[in-house]
Amino acid sequence: MKICTEAAETKLSLVRSVDVGSPPSPGMPTTAETYWRSLYERERARAEAAEARCEELRLKEVASRARAGSLKWHLDNCRMKLVARAGKLKEVRRAAKKDVEALEAEVARREKQLRKAGVEPGKRSPIESLRKEVARLNEALSAALPPGEAARLRQVVEKREKTIASLREELEGREKDVARLEDRLAWEKMETADHKKTIQYRDEELIRLYGKLRESRDELRVSLRAAGRVKEGLKERLLRAKEALRTRSSRRDAELRKALGRSRRQKTALRSLSRENGRLRRTLRKSETRRARLEAELAKLRATGAVLARRLFGRGSERQERPRSERRRGRQPGAPGHGRTPRPALDERTEVRNPPAGARVCAACGKPYVANGARVSRIVEIEVSAYRRVIHRPRWRRKCGCASSPAEVSAPPAPRLFAGTPYGTSVWARFLFERYACFRPLKRVSAWLSDQGLPVSAGTLASSTHRFASLFEPVVAAILARQNEAAVRHGDETTWRVQSLREQGRSSRAWLWTSVSADSVYFHVDPSRSAEVAMKLFGAAGSHTVLVCDRYSAYKKLARIPEGLVTLAWCWSHVRRDYIHCAAGEARLTPWCERWIGRIALLYRLNEERLAHYDPGAERQGAAFEAAQDALRKALENLFAQAGREVAALPAQAREGKALRSLLNHREGLSVFLERPSVPMDNNQAERALRGPVIGRRLSFGSDSETGARFTAMMYSVLGTLSSNGVDPLRWLEAWLTACAENGGRAPGDLSPWLPWSMNEERRRALMAPG
Repeated sequence: MKICTEAAETKLSLVRSVDVGSPPSPGMPTTAETYWRSLYERERARAEAAEARCEELRLKEVASRARAGSLKWHLDNCRMKLVARAGKLKEVRRAAKKDVEALEAEVARREKQLRKAGVEPGKRSPIESLRKEVARLNEALSAALPPGEAARLRQVVEKREKTIASLREELEGREKDVARLEDRLAWEKMETADHKKTIQYRDEELIRLYGKLRESRDELRVSLRAAGRVKEGLKERLLRAKEALRTRSSRRDAELRKALGRSRRQKTALRSLSRENGRLRRTLRKSETRRARLEAELAKLRATGAVLARRLFGRGSERQERPRSERRRGRQPGAPGHGRTPRPALDERTEVRNPPAGARVCAACGKPYVANGARVSRIVEIEVSAYRRVIHRPRWRRKCGCASSPAEVSAPPAPRLFAGTPYGTSVWARFLFERYACFRPLKRVSAWLSDQGLPVSAGTLASSTHRFASLFEPVVAAILARQNEAAVRHGDETTWRVQSLREQGRSSRAWLWTSVSADSVYFHVDPSRSAEVAMKLFGAAGSHTVLVCDRYSAYKKLARIPEGLVTLAWCWSHVRRDYIHCAAGEARLTPWCERWIGRIALLYRLNEERLAHYDPGAERQGAAFEAAQDALRKALENLFAQAGREVAALPAQAREGKALRSLLNHREGLSVFLERPSVPMDNNQAERALRGPVIGRRLSFGSDSETGARFTAMMYSVLGTLSSNGVDPLRWLEAWLTACAENGGRAPGDLSPWLPWSMNEERRRALMAPG
């Protein structure tokens, strides 16, 4: 940077040294415009060349990385081939070794026979004697062996010799292939190393070119500042020339005309420089604007909602930071342990494991051991498998001749849930549990049943769901009636997919609505998100019902019911999200957002302190509750007052004004929890109830038909209600389906033993999860 500044000052001094009226020196530019234009064009050409070079290097880097990946793949492929060839070579060598050993044994046997015949195998005999010996041996062999056996033995020997020769040739060829593959592998390793060096060199070249580009940009800025100083100097010279022209006399007209001509030329040069300077300033402003835009985008990325939430709020989102307890986690020193968990309901299978009979006899005298008690240990095991019930119903025939009695009697058949199906109620209960309580797709449920020894296709399971609707409709209707009697309800909705809606020319998107009370959960799937659906769910609520929900406009219609039965309590968690979203992408709003999140966290802490002293059954609360109530009321009033002051001081288009105005407009619904301590501050219960169905939606992509979607909502309602009351869904399903089967495939008429809020305590314990 220092070198570029000194060069710019040197050029500026050369330009200033040129007198207004003096001719240009040799080697100097004719005008300042030409000089600055050439300087700008040179810098611009260098910058464009650097950018082109950077782009070229980047493309080469991509190509090199692709080439390196390809070479790595070829290297791995060749290595795998080499390993396979080595294994095959070992097998060929083992086979050849066995054949060679067999042939050596055969040669030794033949040499032994030659020695018995009086012929030495290692010495040469005369031709005649050899021929005679061969003839004698052939005759002896022909006499000793059956006809044709000697020729067959000779063919076997020749065939084995050819086999040995071919195996040797194949072995030599395999060894050549292995050597060639090893050479190719070494060459590819060298080529990969060269490519890595080339990539490293290109990275260094790219960094160097980026450095040159930054230096060129700094030099251009220095040149622009120098042009501004030249402009000021020219203006001063022009003023001095005008003053000199006014003081000159008329006798020096010729000199005046010369000076006027020089002044005109200087004016022309000045205008040209002014235009060039203006163009350079515009270029500079564009660069500054682009830099500011990039900085704003960088700040927006740094201040996104997720980063801001993690940085500010941590895990305790609404409550922010809590004072840490001095108590250590886990078991405290000196405290007694709880021991192993008792499981009295588990069935026991007794096993007797005796030592071997030989170990129960004295090794010295041979007398047997006598029994001396037993060591008892217990191991918990689990076993899940399908089985087939084979039911024998003996038939009893009448022996007398009385016509008033039936001729034959037998026990009634075992009840089935669906006629014509081989599956019992436990299979259907397990299917419904895995599908709607564990949120598994149909194919995974089918695979799980197959793993237990009961292969059932996913199509069979899917085609059976419509049969269950009539069995669960009374239970779902009872759940909705229970919801309408609740004093506090939570409402929310999320998207759902119904694929059959596309066949009607509509979008497949539907909505899964939920209503949660203290002891029941109700779901409803509808293609619409309008206020009519909200009226279906909450329009029949009892008097003085409080609905905790977000600020969606469909819920606001409930507050306009003439009877005024529903009171809306807005969720403070959604209010908090408004400030997070408002500050996301705006670094300047981060402190403002922190302050408002702190105010909301203070409300949560004060409400918790108030509820610690709250007694729902008392007619009059204690002094501690009243003090906490006053502190909470004061904090809430200060929060709304602060919002009013900030809104009044903000312009109409301010970004933070929307969140503040929404807070003030919903003040009445946000203050319901103050006068009714039983009403929670947020709608987290409904959002937690939707977590399981959202997991099921992501795993199975929603429902295929509207009928399937309605049945899915029914099952989520039943199983969600059972889980919220501590009832084991699997046990309840098995008992419910068995009762339906015994009732002729219909739901029982009396639902009081099946609903969590009406069943007795003994039945509840029987239907709770074991352990």
